[in-house]
Amino acid sequence: MTPDMVTGLLVFAGMIIMVLLGVPIFLSMLAGSFVGFIAIGGIKMMIVQFTTAPFSLGANYTYAVLPLFMLVGSLASVTGIAQGAFDAMHKWLGRIRGGMLYTVVGANALFGACSGISVAGNVVFSRLAVPELERQGYDRSLSYGTVTGAGVLSSLIPPSIPIIIWCLVTNMSIGNTLMYGLSAGLMMVVLLCLFIFFYTLVRPGKVPGTKNMPKVSFMDKVKSLRYVIPILLVFALIIGGAVWGWFPATVGGAVAVFALLIYAIIKRVPAKQIGHCIWDAAVMNAGMFPIIMAGTIFSRFISLTGLADGMADLIAGLDLHPMLVFTLVIIFYIICGCVMDIPSIIIITVPVFFPLLTGMGFNPYVLCVALVFMCDVAGMTPPIGMNVFAVANALRVPPMDIFRGCVPFFILDVICVYIMAIFPQIVEFLPKLMGVGS
Repeated sequence: MTPDMVTGLLVFAGMIIMVLLGVPIFLSMLAGSFVGFIAIGGIKMMIVQFTTAPFSLGANYTYAVLPLFMLVGSLASVTGIAQGAFDAMHKWLGRIRGGMLYTVVGANALFGACSGISVAGNVVFSRLAVPELERQGYDRSLSYGTVTGAGVLSSLIPPSIPIIIWCLVTNMSIGNTLMYGLSAGLMMVVLLCLFIFFYTLVRPGKVPGTKNMPKVSFMDKVKSLRYVIPILLVFALIIGGAVWGWFPATVGGAVAVFALLIYAIIKRVPAKQIGHCIWDAAVMNAGMFPIIMAGTIFSRFISLTGLADGMADLIAGLDLHPMLVFTLVIIFYIICGCVMDIPSIIIITVPVFFPLLTGMGFNPYVLCVALVFMCDVAGMTPPIGMNVFAVANALRVPPMDIFRGCVPFFILDVICVYIMAIFPQIVEFLPKLMGVGS
């Protein structure tokens, strides 16, 4: 290793230690970058990097996509889109054994087409679905696990905020990557439904029978589909614009916001509530942007040290199998998920692990989707587990009750990540079918 690589490794380790000690993520990265730049290039390099990076980020129009999609998620919550999706899915699936669990999965997939973050789905469907699940006699632990496990679909299905953050950090095409996320999300929906199906066969006592469930006429089922029209329209605007070149992803976010504002007015959502949505999106962006700025500076430092290339050369010399390296990265992500949120994990790990794994032959789009999903899955692990605490706070129950219910879903999700890595053709199928290049 060169002296610069050793410096990069020491700074990376020091930054992780500061995070574990409770220092805010962005301060840890800024402090590490500050010391690192001085160590490898002197005070002049540090001043240049710390002055140019914030300006280039603040002047970059592309970053407007984040608050816009955050606002899409906030408006989707207050316009009743989640309730409509849940009601429609319930009418179609309620009479099937375990139908409420399928309803939670399907409604989360639909709501994910607007929300962009898993925590939103966790909170919304904790309040919508869990009371009904308990009333019908579903096992409480299974109910908690399904609501939490299905929430992670929002990290895959467009407009996924974590995928967008990854693309902003790596300069990958947002539209193309979102299509890979959609493909992986549909695969995950199928796997979740298959898991529920076999679980109800093996543990029939965990779910109630269907004899007491009211019948719904076919006409009522068809009428319920009108509730999902707003979601499909927003989804079409976002995907259509980004993939087929109608407008860039940033404009797609603005168009989706405009459409949801019109829908909110039609639904007579109070102006004060709309104002709160705008404020919430601004506050979320204000909390995330310092992390992105610090992460960009930290990425520049890691790139200048040559640490990622050095690690790639070192691992290549050890002749380790790519899946073994992938497994080590997954373990690191699970550890990070115990104490960090998704944007922080992405910002910290991308400069080192992304070039390392793509250099070993992994498809960058599939890798992005798999690791973003792993970030969200890690949110189901103690002691922090953001997804678990979102559900626990919404339901006012002890987090350990949620953690226990999440175990089988956590295992399923990790298996899904490996399916993406070993059989990338499954994730590549839909983008290639729609003419999106890899």
